[in-house]
Amino acid sequence: MYFPLKHIILLFLALGMLNGQSKIEGRVDSSSVKSPGKAMILSVIPGGGQLYNRHPLKALMFAGAFAYYGYGYSVAQNDYQADLASESLHRTRNDKVWMMSLIWTLNLIDAYVDAQLWDFEKYEIEQEEERSQEIKPKR
Repeated sequence: MYFPLKHIILLFLALGMLNGQSKIEGRVDSSSVKSPGKAMILSVIPGGGQLYNRHPLKALMFAGAFAYYGYGYSVAQNDYQADLASESLHRTRNDKVWMMSLIWTLNLIDAYVDAQLWDFEKYEIEQEEERSQEIKPKR
């Protein structure tokens, strides 16, 4: 079975997005609030927003995938310049640009959503604590 490298990289990107947030222990300091706007601005460089959201593995995956396709674009551009009449080289070069655009866009979306949901589990934990205190009989 033929499984090209770009499919493997996309699979790792998809699995990385499923990683989600780590559990938040105890109370959260209000000075550590994550700003979705700041995460998106830092994501202009692929992986920057993920580092801001404290997801270094995701940052490495986005930056690595972007660099891989950036290098592929560079090689494809040089090949295309050598033979401007080749339709397949033109398509290969354009595919690399589309993949870079897709990875960059997913990078922005992921950073924004992670910053929005950084304290999602904190609220679930607080609600469970409140429910358990309401249920306990008072002596």
